[in-house]
Amino acid sequence: MACDATEGRLRPPGGVIFADEHWVLEHSLSPILLRGWLILKPRRHVEHIAELTATETATLGDLLARASAAMKAALNAQRVYVCSFGESVDHVHFYLVPRYPTMPQDGVDVINMMFSATSPWACDDEEAAVAAEQVRTKMFEPTATI
Repeated sequence: MACDATEGRLRPPGGVIFADEHWVLEHSLSPILLRGWLILKPRRHVEHIAELTATETATLGDLLARASAAMKAALNAQRVYVCSFGESVDHVHFYLVPRYPTMPQDGVDVINMMFSATSPWACDDEEAAVAAEQVRTKMFEPTATI
């Protein structure tokens, strides 16, 4: 699914938030576990972090910092968790997960609750598209700083 979205065969809610020659940042696809749950992945097919090129690795940190700052500002997130997991997709990717003021302060509790059948934070494609646009706007503001 990650490759399909990166190559344009699947359209994430709100479209691509950021893309350059190495990376694509977009909202996660349905089922959407949380408004503002973003996914950052390399454009080329890479199955493991160890396979990233020196340039991909050098640009990763700055992009994660920019996206996290934009998420905090745009979505009123108290914290942004960055993680890489997922055995069902053979394409390395990083999740950027916002923690909102109404959520538990323990990231493990947040993740467990999001994956439960009764997650109180699930959203639809329209809400996800609005969040994607809000983050996109913050990422490209001339005054945006890390």
